[in-house]
Amino acid sequence: MDELQIIEYDGIRVLTSQQIADAYEADANLLNKNFNRNKDRYVEGKHYICLQGDELRGFRAKGQIDVSPNVNKLYLWTEKGALLHAKSLNTDKAWEVYDKLVENYFRVRSAVNSNL
Repeated sequence: MDELQIIEYDGIRVLTSQQIADAYEADANLLNKNFNRNKDRYVEGKHYICLQGDELRGFRAKGQIDVSPNVNKLYLWTEKGALLHAKSLNTDKAWEVYDKLVENYFRVRSAVNSNL
């Protein structure tokens, strides 16, 4: 959890589905099933960013993370999206990790910017 690779998109910190699954000690397939089951509760741009086509190619070109060439759609999760995943998993570990994500991953950038 402490060694999360920092990923930013349009100036905001985000996480991949795999990062969330690894941090929450959950199966990525379970996250995807929960997302698909509750898709009406998630708002694109608020909870997640779905990269496809040119946006995905541009993101890949920046080289922040390795994205397999076979991937044609990549979900990036915002802080609020990570919260919804913790809520849908509803495990002690997910809630514990979410709290750490807020304090040590998502909020760090805000603190750095306010000191400038």
